[in-house]
Amino acid sequence: MAGIYEIRFFGTFSVLAPDGRDVTPRGSKARAVLALLASAQDMRRGRRWLEDKLWSDRSQTQASGSLRQTLSQIRAALPDEAVPLFQASRLNAWLDPKRVRTDLDPAGGLVRADREMFEGLTVRDPEFVKWKADLAVRHMRPAASPLAQIARPRDTIGLVVRTAPAGEGPAAERITGQILADQVAKSLEERFSVLRYAWGEKMPAELMPDIEVRCDVAEDGGRAVAFLRVENGTDGRVMFSDYRSVAGPVTEMISAETITGLAHSAASRILHRLPAMVPLDRPETAAAGYASLGMRKMAQFDGAALQEARQYFRQAYEADGNGVYLAWQAFVRIAQLNESGQGADPADREETDALLAQALESAPDNALAVSLVALTRIGLQSDPSDPADLAMQAIQYNQYNLFAQQTLALAHSALGNPAEAYRLSTAARRAEPDDDLSHLWDLFHALVCISAGRLDEARHAAARSSLAAPGFITPRRQLVALCAHAGDIKGARRYLRQIQALEPGFTLDRFLTDPQYPVPTLRRAGLISPLRKDALIG
Repeated sequence: MAGIYEIRFFGTFSVLAPDGRDVTPRGSKARAVLALLASAQDMRRGRRWLEDKLWSDRSQTQASGSLRQTLSQIRAALPDEAVPLFQASRLNAWLDPKRVRTDLDPAGGLVRADREMFEGLTVRDPEFVKWKADLAVRHMRPAASPLAQIARPRDTIGLVVRTAPAGEGPAAERITGQILADQVAKSLEERFSVLRYAWGEKMPAELMPDIEVRCDVAEDGGRAVAFLRVENGTDGRVMFSDYRSVAGPVTEMISAETITGLAHSAASRILHRLPAMVPLDRPETAAAGYASLGMRKMAQFDGAALQEARQYFRQAYEADGNGVYLAWQAFVRIAQLNESGQGADPADREETDALLAQALESAPDNALAVSLVALTRIGLQSDPSDPADLAMQAIQYNQYNLFAQQTLALAHSALGNPAEAYRLSTAARRAEPDDDLSHLWDLFHALVCISAGRLDEARHAAARSSLAAPGFITPRRQLVALCAHAGDIKGARRYLRQIQALEPGFTLDRFLTDPQYPVPTLRRAGLISPLRKDALIG
């Protein structure tokens, strides 16, 4: 009878033959393929799927050739047997699940090494990196560090975030630094479940901070500089660091653009770093891990990725119960419907409204959650006064929340206040946010510019959005009309062809005449009616 192979993920990834020999392939891509197969429930994957995970930046022809070579490396590394462990067909590759035990299966009998997963296995393809992170979230393990085990009592809900005191210096510098640090901590509180403390004796002695935020500010030569550093509270590893500088005294640092940009960038990046730095047996960390994967998928903004993003946000809510994850689910759902060109039918509206109501109920004073609810209702083309009221509430909760600022700008556009909308959107852009969603910020600004009659600026912003997300249909819809208005018929036709390739069932007649087709901003601005079908078809 054929023997059992052992495949270990924790510590150095390895494959042991039934006789105990290490038969792990030497190539990193070959080991990665075995990991991808062994982690599947039936230990079978499609060849196209494997190519997408390991050669996502290659053409299909190149990826197929690379996979063939890698499969040959696997065959060469494994023992030559009458009944081979590994096999491949024209469409699939697989392992014999009856002959494999892995340390991913708690019932499999293999003791997990007290080490991280995939030590020494580095594949730089972003899709494989995301897959590894997802696998780590799904196979959470208790933290090995005794220090991490005492980081918080069992009845404490939320990651402990502490703002450290600013360094020595004039009072204006110390106060400004503390304001900036507090705002970063507040932005983290909006992204995932957090208990926020200031430095001092009031913090319970038994708590240790999971995250520590420090911001030092100095003025020299007529310029003020703020340096922000966010560290892992247990071991000091840096989770984020950045700086901003402005002309003038340190009090100029307390401007909407400076604080908004620094706080938003820090919270966005820390969300991605957190699962690697805080034990994943904590529900807040597991939820942040799923949310990180959801944000990365949403950034791709194609149909399949949006579906995955929605699932990840659902898993985040199931792990932690924070209402902000419900708001993200609803936002992604409406994005899916708008991207499909179909819009929301009554059943979709009912489902989304239920999510939004639940999000507001469970996170009523979370500026990010409230902003996402407002943004989703704008996407549903609801009465704009309701999203505007919600956006104003979010601004009151946190005047430096970037989503709240941009949502209020979009609401003013829908309400017929283009000048105020443009002012708000321009201020949000000056914050220079560093996150995964540059294409969304550019799209939102393009929509505001269309309403304000700034069509050249709208065209440039929509073009940036389309370049940042090749699968994103909505900015391309704007560009068809904007290019045609500017006399660039060739450009309009090019974007029209891209929409036809991306959107199943798309017809130019729907774009031009169907009032339910999701181009309301273009329609309100009078940019659809002048378009001529014969000119666009050419």
